[in-house]
Amino acid sequence: MIFTQTNILALIELLGVLAFAFTGIIEARKKSMDIIGVYTVSMITAFGGGTLRDVMIGHYPLYWVQHSAYALMLLGFSIAATPLPAKFYQNPKVSKVFVVLDALGLGLFSTAGASMAQQAGCDFYICILMGVVTGVFGGIMRDIICNEIPNVFRRDELYATCAALGSLVFLICLYTGFNELSATLAGLSFTATLRLVSVKYQLQLPI
Repeated sequence: MIFTQTNILALIELLGVLAFAFTGIIEARKKSMDIIGVYTVSMITAFGGGTLRDVMIGHYPLYWVQHSAYALMLLGFSIAATPLPAKFYQNPKVSKVFVVLDALGLGLFSTAGASMAQQAGCDFYICILMGVVTGVFGGIMRDIICNEIPNVFRRDELYATCAALGSLVFLICLYTGFNELSATLAGLSFTATLRLVSVKYQLQLPI
């Protein structure tokens, strides 16, 4: 198989869906939800931000409707995850995996959101906002459904700021001559790295 830029971007898109979906599965199983709850939370986490973005910029059909294979794939993962006991997902090692997957999902989705807004003709600032919406909204819905304070609303570490700055890095790279793949890799790497560093060192906004 020849790995073209289009194929690699599609792979990055898939990884973003899986990363956020797995965080939803982990949170749902920690709350001892059944298969319906697990699948619902995984879908909302993976596609909530993209759905809101698509509605706001008028992009139809919605992302997850257009890529229905992703919804079927998440159903399979949800079924496979259900037999494992809730205690498994409460293990500290699983919690570390959750943090890494969440950071990757944030980076992958925020750059994808900024990219779609840019392709839709939105201006620079709106593209950044759409990157943030795509990156954080699914996680907000996941945490609310699982009765947790959303990461984006906590003062103990950076979250939405990571998505905003990562989207900014992506757009700057794009507008200064980088191809879409290079700009995407730069944006998602910056976002995920900043998120992980902020978790490790408890970085906060000054106000």
